[in-house]
Amino acid sequence: MKTTVPKEKIDQLIRVKNLLIGMVIFLVILIFFVLLNILNTDKINWGMKTAGIKIGGLTSNQAEEKIETANEEFLKKAFTLSYENNQWQITPEKLGMEINVAETAKMAFAYGRNGKNIFINSWQQLESLFGYNLSPIWKIDSGKMEEFLNTNLSSIYHPAQNAMLIYDEKKQDFSVVTEKEGITIDKEKIEKIMEKDIINLQQTNIRLALIKDRPEILGSEIQQAYKEIKTILESLPLSVVIIDDSISSASETKKEIDKIDKEELLNLIAFEPIIDPKNPDNKILGIGINQEKAKNYLISLAPLINQEPIDAKLSFKNEKVSIFALSQDGIRMEIDENIPNLFTGIKNGEEINLKITKIKPAITTESIDNLGITALLGKGSSNFSGSPVNRIHNIKIGAAKFNGVLLKPNEEFSFNAILGDVGPEQGYEPELVIKQDKTVPEYGGGLCQVSTTVFRAAVYSGLKITERFPHAFPVKYYNPQGFDATIYPPSPDLKFINNTPGYILFQSKIIGSEITFEVYGTDDGRKVKLDGPSQYEVKEDGSMKAVLVQEVYDKDDNLMFKKSFYSNYRSPSLFPVIRNPLE
Repeated sequence: MKTTVPKEKIDQLIRVKNLLIGMVIFLVILIFFVLLNILNTDKINWGMKTAGIKIGGLTSNQAEEKIETANEEFLKKAFTLSYENNQWQITPEKLGMEINVAETAKMAFAYGRNGKNIFINSWQQLESLFGYNLSPIWKIDSGKMEEFLNTNLSSIYHPAQNAMLIYDEKKQDFSVVTEKEGITIDKEKIEKIMEKDIINLQQTNIRLALIKDRPEILGSEIQQAYKEIKTILESLPLSVVIIDDSISSASETKKEIDKIDKEELLNLIAFEPIIDPKNPDNKILGIGINQEKAKNYLISLAPLINQEPIDAKLSFKNEKVSIFALSQDGIRMEIDENIPNLFTGIKNGEEINLKITKIKPAITTESIDNLGITALLGKGSSNFSGSPVNRIHNIKIGAAKFNGVLLKPNEEFSFNAILGDVGPEQGYEPELVIKQDKTVPEYGGGLCQVSTTVFRAAVYSGLKITERFPHAFPVKYYNPQGFDATIYPPSPDLKFINNTPGYILFQSKIIGSEITFEVYGTDDGRKVKLDGPSQYEVKEDGSMKAVLVQEVYDKDDNLMFKKSFYSNYRSPSLFPVIRNPLE
């Protein structure tokens, strides 16, 4: 006898079965996305590409390196621009294309990590798994493109010319140069093609299209600029002044630096399109300033304005520190910040007030007592007699750099950090330095005379030396051998710590051919004993070894610390002097 299963029962079983299948599918999908999320932790989504480059599974830094390598190759690979029978070879780099590699890698890493929206994150990670190709962040430098087109495609590239005002010396007035229509290259078409190319870092040869170029400014739109420039010319000369309250001429603090005459004015101004105040959709000729020429003009004024701050100078008499020269603030004119001030004065035909910044000296007259600088802790000297002119020049500049250096208690001194850049911009001249296996001229040659003297002053003052290197061979300027310190930014360096209870101050003196550094601070009763420097294993070829021992005792004659400085000098003959480094 057949048992008939009720239809309701069958439907119920089917629903249960479908539910179980659905749950299994959901669980499988959930596990899949959980595993995918784990797989992509701290990495760019697996399968992702950018500009056709596979970067899935990489960290942001790894992806950046890989994109950068491909980017450099792409930007230097030439393609062809053509028009009719003319062809020009160009690289994306020369056309002004720039790919922001760092931001592209950052954007790739962020894909699939969209805040708290788990559904968007999951979809983007799945999309990446199937080879999603992310468009890189890029732009074209319009200035570089314009320069290339003007320089290389002048046979077909003729941009429109705006109506312009030109000063005529004979007429002593401005003449109008009428506008002219032109023919230019469709730059938007170039950018659209390159946008497609960059998706896979591939170049496509581009057929150029020419379009009409209409001027922005017509001859009827120059009247406002003409009236303004005529008014400015009538107000000449324009005084250029600074307000300096350090000038002690009664209550007068204004100081005239220069006067702008007609020639200078015409050099500084630039006629350029501006929005028409009567019609925002139109442009008329306006007066602006040539940024580069304005900057150069202000740079030429800087030496007349800028003054370095002067530190208070100390002397040591009758076992006491006294001030023999008062401190003085310095002033500096900020070039870029004053270009708008220059333009405002010119535009309004009025006195040009340049802003200056006051610079406080490191050591003010008022701060000496507050810093506890009451005693001479020690000093070091060295002699540079017989040095060439350039070497003496560099020593003087270097010594001034360290004059007035102030160290807080427990602060570490770094010679190279304070020294900064060494080049012609800082006033240094080429002179001999020891470099690798040669002695060659470089900017700043002779600065080791300064570092050696600072080292000696620090040792005699009982400071704790943390980094010091001897020269490669014995140098006559640093006798006795074994008491020198070589530097060459960024390394080797000379470092020591202010292990005294108060601030310490360095002051330099150059008398004749002797340089001296004095260290002022708070006397805690410490005593310094030196053994050496002693030379040994001295050989005929000039090589030798030396040792200097520094012992520092406290006021109760307890040893605070002991430091030995060893020097291993090679033969000077191993370091031939090469006046021309290219030899």
